[in-house]
Amino acid sequence: MRIRTNIILAEDILAKIDVLAGEKQKRSAVIETALREYIAREEKKAPADNGIAVVDKKAGSRGKLTKV
Repeated sequence: MRIRTNIILAEDILAKIDVLAGEKQKRSAVIETALREYIAREEKKAPADNGIAVVDKKAGSRGKLTKV
């Protein structure tokens, strides 16, 4: 499931995203791909439980994930 969100980016970053996206791909697809790659790299560096702690901290009143 995809959820709509708003982010604020530097103008030069957005211009580079547009170049990468070209006419056939959407900005959101480029950003999603980049974030998935970043998350995968960070998860390899961090202990397994760290992901849950970050989600808990960021989730706030929107709900929290619990360890299974």
